[in-house]
This record gives sequence, structure tokens and C-alpha cells, in this order.
Amino acid sequence: MKRFITPLFLIFTLATNTSCSAETKASSTLDKQSIYSSMKQVIDWQLLHYNKEKYEFEGDDKKSYIALDEGDSDPLGWVYASFHIGMDRWAKLADSKGDSKYLKLQYEYAKHYNYLLGPRIYNADDYAVGQLYLDLYEKYKEPEMLVPLKVIFDTIIQSPSTVGLEIEVVDQVSKISGQKIQDSYNGLTSALVPAKNRWSWADAIFMGPPVWIHLAKITGDDKYLDFADKEFWETVNLLWDEEDHLFYRDSRFFEKREKNGEKVIWARGVGWVAAGLARILEHLPKDHIKRAKYEDIFVKLMTRLAGAQQSDGLWRPSVLAPESQPYRETSGTALMAYGYAFGINNGLLNKEKFTPVVEKAWKALVSSVQPNGKLGWVQQIGYKPESVTEDDTQIFAIGAFLLTGSEMYKLVN
Repeated sequence: MKRFITPLFLIFTLATNTSCSAETKASSTLDKQSIYSSMKQVIDWQLLHYNKEKYEFEGDDKKSYIALDEGDSDPLGWVYASFHIGMDRWAKLADSKGDSKYLKLQYEYAKHYNYLLGPRIYNADDYAVGQLYLDLYEKYKEPEMLVPLKVIFDTIIQSPSTVGLEIEVVDQVSKISGQKIQDSYNGLTSALVPAKNRWSWADAIFMGPPVWIHLAKITGDDKYLDFADKEFWETVNLLWDEEDHLFYRDSRFFEKREKNGEKVIWARGVGWVAAGLARILEHLPKDHIKRAKYEDIFVKLMTRLAGAQQSDGLWRPSVLAPESQPYRETSGTALMAYGYAFGINNGLLNKEKFTPVVEKAWKALVSSVQPNGKLGWVQQIGYKPESVTEDDTQIFAIGAFLLTGSEMYKLVN
């Protein structure tokens, strides 16, 4: 494992950062300054593990970063993309207060990678990072920020994937090489799942459609919106459970049940949907013919999730069977909390009804931040409810925390 070498080419010199150096507990007080300070404390701790020279996270704390020799670790993949999507909201907030170093980090990261996407052009995990480029374009208006994204999306539109949405892992050996057939790129391998060439899993609702719809908004070209609209509703038709108003993670969970007889609904999976719908609604035209339909499913989902929130303000890894994995879990909670805060701020959710839900969730998230700024209780990379510990963290959860904080900052106006 990589270890720190002094100095580590840190992006920031944090010796003067009193919130981190003093290791004071983040405040759950609901005012703008406290929210801003909590966000700053969390992101500054995470950036202690960022190597500016390599544009990647590294360090002694394995669960604070993704090593580049592990799965899901491509620096243009979903893990880094999810971090930078939330980081962008924080960077803009900090910039509005005269602190531009975070925005500079975002700009340099995107420019270093020439605004490219991940290698699997049809897989939403590998073009989620396009959300960062679009957000940067909104500020800098540099045409080259859009070029790779448009090329890839035009290619997908011209030759769309037609695979089915049922998840099936290819498990066969090549007759030529004698080795198991897998996805392989940049020296990394992962299971080959043809259905991931479309939005066949809940997480994809956050990774995929917001990029397409935002690109349509920026370019004025409805072909991107039309594609996203069609694919989105096919995903909904597969994963939406009309009875419980929740989303399955993917087709493998349709028949599975928890010990209490309830359906297996993964907190982070449905959290990706909640946050993804919020980002879709942010950019979907107000006069779009299906706008009301998008809003309706968003409200139904958020209403149902409110009833599954636990007394401490968090959701457990298994939404309908909290006792099966009775652990605090912050990544799913942060994604859902972002959905609530966005919905209230934009008049989609009833303020009186849902403000107590999101305030309780935010306080619980802040209480999960350790005195040094580390956000704990993050379930590790996976696809189903699993155990969590206080020391577990990941950069995608930091992104979700920052997304939520940015909306909470508006909410406590």
C-alpha cells in the first residue's frame, strides 16, 4: 500500500486551518456559518489525502481513497465523478466567499484529463464525470469542455445499445485465451455485465440522465434530452416498485426478501435515485411534457423514504429491514438528504412536512464527522446492504455530503 512521504504535494497547506488543526467537532447547529464550517472541515480532511501532482487520492488511510490498482478506481469513473460533482457545489460556495482554491482544483483536474470520459462509452459510470465538465462550462464557457462529451453522446445516439436491462454477469471462458471473459481497461478488470451498457441499475439514475439533460440545456439540442427521457422511463418501468414507491437496486433483487419478509431495498441504491432525480429536475425544462410525471415519482419516493428514517436521523443499509444491518450509514443518508433539501428549496416538497426530516438527517450526518473532519459510517463499494463501521469512509460519500450541505446552506436562509 502507498504511504505518505513528507511532503506529499498537498493541494493545500492546512496548518492554518483551525477547524482541522484544532480537531474540533463539527457543529450540527442549523445556521449558515455552522453548515459552511462543517462542509469545510470534511472537504479539508479529505484533501489531505489528495496528491496534486498525480490528481488522485492516496495515503495511509485506505478507506479514504481508491487505489488505482483496485476495481471502480479509474480516475474518470463513478467514484471520482461522484466526489467532484459534490465538490463543485462546495467550490462555488467557497468561491462566492472569496476562497477560490477549491474551484481551481476542480478546473485543474478537468483540464489535466482533457475533459475526457471513462473508457466504457455506454456505461453511465464512465460518463458521470461529464457533470463536472458541464458545471465548469457554466462558469468558464470554454468550448473544449464539451467536445469529448458531445462526441461520445452523439456516437451513442447513432448506435444505441439494445441489450436488455436484466442484470446477468457473463461467466464463461474464452475459447481463444482460455481465460475468463471480463471487462478490461487501463490494467483493470471487472465482471462483464452487458446490461450495464444501459441504465439497468439504480445508481445509473444519478450517473447518467443528469449529464444528458444538462448537456441538452446548455447546447439547446433536444436530441440529448429525448434520448435521456426514453431511457430513463425504461429504467423506471423495470426498477420502480409501484406498491412500495421505492426502487430496487437492479433485477437481481426482485424476488429476494429480508428475514422480516420485506423487499431488499438498498439505502445507497435508492439514495442515488433520490439525488439523481433532484439533478434531473434541476435541468429538465419547466415546460417539458413529462415534467409533472418526473415530479410525481420524485415526491412519491421521498414521501415513502421519510417513513423509513430511523430515530437518529439516518437510514440503515437496508431501508425496509433496518434490524438486518443495524448500522449507521451516511452515504445513502446524504444522498437522500440532498433530495429532500433540493425538493424543499425548489417547491417540490412540502416545507412543513419535510423540513424536520432533512434537518434531522443533516444533524445525524454532522454527528458522524469525527473531530479531525473524517466522515465515518460509509458503507464501502457494493450493490446491496452490508455492514458498516465508524471508521469506514469513501470519497463518493464526501461528494454526497457536500451536495447536501450546499442545499442546506440555502434552506436555512
